[in-house]
Amino acid sequence: MGFLDLFKSKSEPIRVNENKQALELRQHQYKLFEDFIHGKQANTAFKYYAIQLCINRIANALVKSDFLTFDHGKAKQGKVWYQLNVEPNQNQNAADFWNKVVYQMVMNEDGALVIQSKISGELLVADAYTLKEYAFKPNVYKHIMISNYMLRESYLEKDVFHFKLNNSKVKRIFDDIYREYGTFLGGAIRNYNRSNALKFALQIDTTFDQYKQKKITDENGQPVIKDGIEQTEYDFIIDDMFENRLKPIFEEKDSVTPIEAGLELNDLNAAGNSKTSGSAANKTTRDIAAMVDDIVNMAADAFAIPRGLLKGDTADADSMTDNFISFCINPLAEQIADEINRKLYGRNQVLKHTYCKVKTDHIRNYDITKLATSAELLSRIGAWSLNDILRYLDQEPLDEDWADKHIMSKNYALIEDALKGGEVDDDKNAE
Repeated sequence: MGFLDLFKSKSEPIRVNENKQALELRQHQYKLFEDFIHGKQANTAFKYYAIQLCINRIANALVKSDFLTFDHGKAKQGKVWYQLNVEPNQNQNAADFWNKVVYQMVMNEDGALVIQSKISGELLVADAYTLKEYAFKPNVYKHIMISNYMLRESYLEKDVFHFKLNNSKVKRIFDDIYREYGTFLGGAIRNYNRSNALKFALQIDTTFDQYKQKKITDENGQPVIKDGIEQTEYDFIIDDMFENRLKPIFEEKDSVTPIEAGLELNDLNAAGNSKTSGSAANKTTRDIAAMVDDIVNMAADAFAIPRGLLKGDTADADSMTDNFISFCINPLAEQIADEINRKLYGRNQVLKHTYCKVKTDHIRNYDITKLATSAELLSRIGAWSLNDILRYLDQEPLDEDWADKHIMSKNYALIEDALKGGEVDDDKNAE
């Protein structure tokens, strides 16, 4: 029984009171998500940035793919085509839907779970769920959360779409690699902060020692005691210097600070003002940027995305795009198509050429002038009709019978005729 046969049931996801197990599951998953984004280490943001780049590239490419549906070998645009290409449900368009599917496939080791409403037939992506796997009977999906709703019932494997990456542990592997590499990145950040910090030395000359002889007394003429030490003007000036007068120096706006005779502030960074020595020479983010670049490269390798394409390089973009489609998008598209066909159509329908196919041709941006020669050749040998060419160019087909007919140039002949030699006698053929 396919998804389209499930309309008989009147059971619809409703909001229910969560049992203890479901509540703990949801809270645990939310905590994992928050820990992943924010993390206990500040540099976790770089890991999330790299993974999000990969998700965006994959999702954007998948959105540009065409989900074609066929009925006994003929292209047909019906309800299934409309759901997969335009509006899976009333709250999402196809772009939002497939973005969420790809996000769940990457972030959730169990993959993305898509169910179909048993009343409206809408396709919905689950935010969280539990999976019970079996060897010789269908897997069971429970505690399915969609937005703020939890489904009351359980679903069997045949009643859901379950999309998983070929290597479902790819994010965990990347996390493990980053855990080791992140220590180097954290060290580079700390070194940058140390090098970029303002550092001053307070030089105290012997002439300032005279203030040690001047005792400070209160209104009763009694010595002022602090931490068991009798205070002098020397102590008062030094404390005031560090607690009040030096603060404006470290602020962004201009400031003036009075300095007593015998005191001198020396900028420890000044020795490097030549940008060839001292701490000022190390005030650069290049080390950090190089390490972040390494993290992005590692993420690209993990998801089979060309490094330059992930970072937006324009050099050799055509070759990188071909590589990206061949090794990243096409396997994913084929997996999605297989899951849709086996769950939505079933074996009998697929064998009768009633199925769904994901075409990734439109991920590339084609220059129509560069395709003219190829399109003319495909038309000349009878492979494509005029409407086939228009559809490939993402143009509306002509509503004419002749536009769907296939033509062939007279320059071509059957191989057995070519082997006879000479020209075929048209009058003889006419007889």
